[in-house]
Amino acid sequence: MLSITALLWLATLGAVKGEEEAKPENVPSFVPVCETNTFSPPSLGVGITKFSIEAEIQRKYSTHGGEHRIPGIVRLDICQVKVHLNHEGTNDDVLVEVWLPLNRDDWNGRFQGTGGVGVATGMFGGALGPAVKGGYAASSTDGGHPIEETNDSTWVLKDDGTIDWNLLTNFATRSLAESVVVGKSITEQFYKEKPKYSYWNGCSQGGRQGYVLAQQYPHLLDGILANAPAISLTHLAMAEFWPQLVMKEEGVWMSTCEFNYFRQKAMESCDMIDGVSDGVIAEPDLCDFDPLHLIGQVIYCDTPIDRPSSREVEVSRAMANVVRRIEQGPRTPLKTSLWYGLTHGTSFDILASTTLTEQGLRTPKPFPISTGFIQNFLVKTKDDSFNATRINYADYAALWAQGNSEFGWLLDADNPDLTSLQASGTKLLTWHGVNDPAIPHQSTVQYRKRVELLMGGANEVDKFYRLFLAPGVEHCAGGNGPVPIDPLAALIEWVEDGMPPETLEAETTTYDGDRVTRELCAWPGVARYMGIADPKRASSWTCHGATERPEDDWAEEDNSRSSRAGQILDELKDRLEGLGMGFTIG
Repeated sequence: MLSITALLWLATLGAVKGEEEAKPENVPSFVPVCETNTFSPPSLGVGITKFSIEAEIQRKYSTHGGEHRIPGIVRLDICQVKVHLNHEGTNDDVLVEVWLPLNRDDWNGRFQGTGGVGVATGMFGGALGPAVKGGYAASSTDGGHPIEETNDSTWVLKDDGTIDWNLLTNFATRSLAESVVVGKSITEQFYKEKPKYSYWNGCSQGGRQGYVLAQQYPHLLDGILANAPAISLTHLAMAEFWPQLVMKEEGVWMSTCEFNYFRQKAMESCDMIDGVSDGVIAEPDLCDFDPLHLIGQVIYCDTPIDRPSSREVEVSRAMANVVRRIEQGPRTPLKTSLWYGLTHGTSFDILASTTLTEQGLRTPKPFPISTGFIQNFLVKTKDDSFNATRINYADYAALWAQGNSEFGWLLDADNPDLTSLQASGTKLLTWHGVNDPAIPHQSTVQYRKRVELLMGGANEVDKFYRLFLAPGVEHCAGGNGPVPIDPLAALIEWVEDGMPPETLEAETTTYDGDRVTRELCAWPGVARYMGIADPKRASSWTCHGATERPEDDWAEEDNSRSSRAGQILDELKDRLEGLGMGFTIG
């Protein structure tokens, strides 16, 4: 939907907010020297046995675009510093890259730590390029593992088929703090002064990393922008496989055309909840669309769907049940809810994708992060013939419980105790697309509620942590809804000027080329059309319910969810004991 690349760059990786005003006063007149001998190893405490540093000037440097539609950056003049380090007792080689504006006048006086994507600890050019373009000194790290294929988790397994806990610890927590410490130190050594302010900027995996830093290392940063965070990573990795499992177990592999029909009907049913027909279901929780009501309807597609002689498909009960189960979310064989499903109006393309063989048969095309988690983390096999799509509902529930018990303590950033963040004065800002197909926005809302319950209520939490939801927006960018234009600027204003954001400016462009603006409301507020003037303009909308809070009965739901993994273990003890041997996957 979005056609303005610059907007996506600003929305996902931040931009510049008043570069000139951020530059320190009375800057010494000197030219930074980008040479290896300019830098010395930063202090990271015990446990680092090897350090090496290389510095090189890069002129007119260009980067390729990154994930989440991040554009490439061209004509950068930077000092590129590569720091290699090794942890004691391991053979890892962790690379931290720090990019610094070569010209002192191009530095805005700030440092930016950047996050990873998928199962890659960092992104390097894809994240560092936009940051440096915006005037920041910035760092990223590979965590000691390959990051070229961002969805590939084979690195987590050693050659003997056991988990490489050292690399996994790097990925989960340790390398994040090290990257920030190294980056700030290199910045100070290069410019001969400390950054005035330090920030984190990440989405998805980078969002999870931001929450790790907020929970464990908040003193390293002044502000954390953590969007669409994969807070409960073990749950998410399994939940992303659920649509494929449902289609397999229900015996119907659906096409994109068929899924889009259900999505469009949900949109027609609930688009007007906010008073405007704009292709956005503003509050999916209020949408009562039921896929079963479409049974018997006829779908017309441009291309044949498993039926070469016909382009018409009648909606069957099995098809409607598939959509319903996907939107309900993962469940145990005993119908216990495990996690959230896709909200009404969300695209099925990423998680429920299928493909046609040359023989015209529709086959599964699962999301690689989910199949990688099952194969590498849980089953722990390097066998190329392994096929995760052969598991059944019972296997799935057992694997879910295993993932939570074996890896949740390390990979999940869901600790609601933000006492250290509060004490440090660091601010945490998050926005999340309501139509995110990869990471349900409800998981972020649930986390925010848990923080409120533990830390004195909404008003107290608002002083250091704010959440914004973006209706119609997909994963970190895209979709029919307005995307935040510059959330990093809002965070900077909060940190440096003491002005907490009540709204976030957002924007998109319609298929017809019309510009749509909106002010996203601080959760739990929602934007409502006032019924006058142009609904494409932000001034025609107002926030409702920003000072209200849901009833406390959600706490019971949260407590129930937290005990479900234990329930599953009890229900499926025999299957867990035979894990790796008793599966039906062959």
